[in-house]
Amino acid sequence: MTTAIATAERQGTEQAHVMAFCADSSTHTEIDRVISDLMLPHASIRKGTVKDAIKYLSHHPSPKLLMVDISGSDLPLSDIDNLADVCEPGVSVIAIGERNDCGLFRDLLHHGVTDYLVKPLSSGLLHKAISNISDETEHSKSNNKLGKLVAVMGTRGGVGATTAATSLSWIIAQQRRRKVALVDLDLQFGTVALSLDIEPSHGLREALESADRIDSLFLDRMMMEYSDRLSVISAEESPDETLLIDYAAVELLLNELRGKFHYVIVDVPRSANTCTLQVLEQATDLILVSDLSLAGMRDTMRTISFLPSLNASCKSVIVASRVGEHKSGEMPKAEFEKGIGRKVDFVLPFDAKTVASATNFGQPVAAGKGPVAKGLGDIVTRLCGSAAGSGVTQANLLSKLLGKN
Repeated sequence: MTTAIATAERQGTEQAHVMAFCADSSTHTEIDRVISDLMLPHASIRKGTVKDAIKYLSHHPSPKLLMVDISGSDLPLSDIDNLADVCEPGVSVIAIGERNDCGLFRDLLHHGVTDYLVKPLSSGLLHKAISNISDETEHSKSNNKLGKLVAVMGTRGGVGATTAATSLSWIIAQQRRRKVALVDLDLQFGTVALSLDIEPSHGLREALESADRIDSLFLDRMMMEYSDRLSVISAEESPDETLLIDYAAVELLLNELRGKFHYVIVDVPRSANTCTLQVLEQATDLILVSDLSLAGMRDTMRTISFLPSLNASCKSVIVASRVGEHKSGEMPKAEFEKGIGRKVDFVLPFDAKTVASATNFGQPVAAGKGPVAKGLGDIVTRLCGSAAGSGVTQANLLSKLLGKN
């Protein structure tokens, strides 16, 4: 029995650090030899091509280094893009093929593949390719491996920010098949866990009050799994408790999560506290939810006015929610837009029956049908781009792997 196969069998269900899918025995032998020489831990070699890798990784954790055989693939770039859709953030990919084609090599690199090796494999070249990836991983900046951080904030209580946060997370995880962490940073009155009918997490307060508690293992224990691709972090602290949040702990928590998930969606308290400001400073996107009221217009205007000085690169999306609830006294959309100095990006109509029913049964609104669910789906398209099958093959693989769609 070869070393790599023996290692794979001993590790059982443990996540592989290195995984290879190869279609022929000679490639298998060379990969096994190099893995053994380098003494790489938790390595697994499997028979198959890039299509087999896609099937396997759709239901299993991704390795840090993945080698895939694209021999015989009619559409190798499309297959590589499909592979990206099932991989977790931070995966390095070495493609192996039969075509000694500079054009293919450049295209693969453009799509984010780290290296391309031509059969028959050379032990020396494979050794160098793996070593180069290891060196780059050790010296790369952490922000090059971070997924998107999406802050969802309501201008007022009850406008539907939590509804938006839970539904956006559900769509991205269930329909887009990306790994999502949904975080409720209202530690005393947050309703994310309640809205999804799951138990609040244990340990979030301790983590945010003491940065040295935060590491990968602690996060794994703290997160509640809603599904195989959606994890939730929340709390339910007593209202009479005084919370001593460490600013550094918030940053560390977000960075740890962004290194593990394609998208980290944070239901942000609207008060200007330590948590809120830290999230907004790091956010790649802000979903700002408001009703069409005078107070909503004022606070929308104030938020989008100070955001550029806090985080100039953050993209803001304005969502008008519960539109039509007060037909006689509601501010016209055009007047609201004039007041905030920009267009409203999305409108979610008032639908008390559908929203209340979903919330009371612990279901995301987007899991049902209706205009609100459709509007939430449109917001996801803005965040993630068009779904697979409508231009996805033009996207860069590396961007997808890192959640930067």
